[in-house]
This record gives sequence, structure tokens and C-alpha cells, in this order.
Amino acid sequence: MENKYEYFHRFGWSKNPFNLTISPDLMVGYSKQTESLLTHVFNQHKAAMVIGPTGAGKTTILTWLNAQIKAYNGFKTYYVPKPPVSKDELIQLFKHNLGFGFIDKIIYKNVDINNLTSYITKKTKVRTIFLVDEAHECSIEVLEWLRTINDMVPNLVIVFAGLPTFEKKLETELPTLLMRVNTRVLLESLSEMETESLIQKRIDFAGGEGIKPFTNDAIKKIHEITGGFPREIIKVCDQLVKEASLRNLSSINAHLVEQIFSEKIVSHADQVKFTLTPKQKEILEMLNKNPDLSPSEIVERINVKEYKTKDHAIRSVNNILKRLMDEDLIKRAKVANKFVYSLSGKAKTILAEA
Repeated sequence: MENKYEYFHRFGWSKNPFNLTISPDLMVGYSKQTESLLTHVFNQHKAAMVIGPTGAGKTTILTWLNAQIKAYNGFKTYYVPKPPVSKDELIQLFKHNLGFGFIDKIIYKNVDINNLTSYITKKTKVRTIFLVDEAHECSIEVLEWLRTINDMVPNLVIVFAGLPTFEKKLETELPTLLMRVNTRVLLESLSEMETESLIQKRIDFAGGEGIKPFTNDAIKKIHEITGGFPREIIKVCDQLVKEASLRNLSSINAHLVEQIFSEKIVSHADQVKFTLTPKQKEILEMLNKNPDLSPSEIVERINVKEYKTKDHAIRSVNNILKRLMDEDLIKRAKVANKFVYSLSGKAKTILAEA
């Protein structure tokens, strides 16, 4: 007997394709980002960073990466869903994942912060990758120790994933860790085509056909409403399927989407504001008004109270400028004996839209 609460059966699906369980096999898009992370690991780099807003797919990326690396010999990976916030939790994290057996008890008796690096080095004879999710929740004390451990343990790789606030935290409070990040991956929203691919892939997984019952104009509207962020796409589709089932509808078109959701078109500027940190936006706006500034001149124009010293501020600004150049938001030129920075055409467009 069909369960009346399983509304997905109406469309011939064996399961609900739009639940929010983490499914790396159903991931769509982000090919450039995943390639960068795999290259980072296989080229034996140390620290990497995945930055994106809530719902962009950070956890899915990490679990996908975990599964990919496990398929190769000579690598071990550990997914950490929540980061440690104290030294004791940090020690327990490594003991729990790397193991603390009879021989370890003889050698170390106990692991504390003073012998932790030695213990991790002995336990990581092969390339070992820790994938730390929700890194923005990590305390500065723990991040400082992770920086030290990552420096001193030859086979250890740490991939942090967090909200844009994580990068801001490092910029202002721990720039020495930010400078050690070899690979920075930014998760932007999916395109309209990728949004359609995500919906189709999930429907196929549930035994459906193509994008049915969604129409092409419905897909376009879903992309506009969600801004192309995967979690929002899945949530919106689930609500639409449920509503269509209740109304006994065989098709989901743009009109139904507009009926259920107040129309909200997310522009490129809206998407970017989620991924830029406040300090990055401040510097872009500053360069929009005052082009051709050097790092020192930028520091003179910003609030440096949040930095320990002026040197910290300059190092942080240099890191920010490098990130903005990587994203093609600013350009650099040499004038006399110094480098100056100004906005790219892409950044001017974004600021004009905003």
C-alpha cells in the first residue's frame, strides 16, 4: 500500500530525490574546484582552504574528496565534521583518528600538547589528509597549533572548509596560517545549466526521466530564486514536488514556482557579496574611489585597530590583495619603485550592480 506521506511516488520515483542528505555521488559543478583540491593533495602541498556561504556545498566537496582519495593507495583521509575548540579536544581528535594502542602507551604513556607533534609524525607514515569542516568555529588557539603541527609533520595535509568569516578570522587574527594556504577554493553558485543538471541527476537517481515534472521555465525560475546554491535548489524542489502532489498536478511550471515563492532574482552582485569578506569588500570599494593605491596606502585608509600591529595589518592586506587578484577582481601595476592596485573590469561591474 502506498504511503500517502511519500508524495514523490506520484511522479514514479522510488525515493525522494530532493532530501538534504549529503550525497557526493550526486554532486554537480565545481569541476575546477575539485581538480584544484586533488592536485593540491597529490602534489604534496600542505594547507588548503574551501570557502563558501551556507548551502554552497562545502560538506559535499569534503566528503567527495574523502571518497576520491581513499581510492588511491598510499593515502589516508579523515573527515572531521566539527573542529576542535580546545587543546584537549585537538589531542583527542588525533588520538581517536590515528589510534592510541598498546605500543603507543609504552612509548608516550600519554599524549599531551608537548609531544603531540612527535606522536602524529610517527602515526602518519603515509600521506595523511585531515578534512576539517565548519572551520570558522575553530578557536584561534587550536588554529595556531594546527599551523605548527602542519609545519612540522611531513606527511600531514589539512584541508579547511568554512564560511567566508573563516578567511576574515585568519586575515585579522592569524595571517601566518593564511600565508601557508597553498590552495584556496571558492564555491560560487551554480549556473542555470548546472542547476538543471543537478535536478536531472537527482531525478535520474530516483528512477525518473529527465527533468520531469519540471518544465524548462520552472528551472529558470528556480535558479533565479535560489541564486544557484545547491542546498537551496534541493529545498525549493522538494517543496515544489510536495505542493504539486497535493494539488494533483502532473507538471511544475514557472507559474507554480511564482505562486509558492515570492520572486527573488539573485544577481551576480548578490552572489559575490556572500563570498567576499567584509575587509575584501572594503578594499574593493576603496580602490573604486581611489585607484592606484599601494598596500601601505591602503593600510593608512582602513581601521587597523583590529590588528595587533601595523605590520600585521600590512601582511593581512597583502594577503587580501593576492586573493582579489586570484579572483580577477583587481590588477597590479608597477609605478616607480612600488606596486599599486586598481579595480578590474569584473570588479567594476559587480560594484555597479550592487
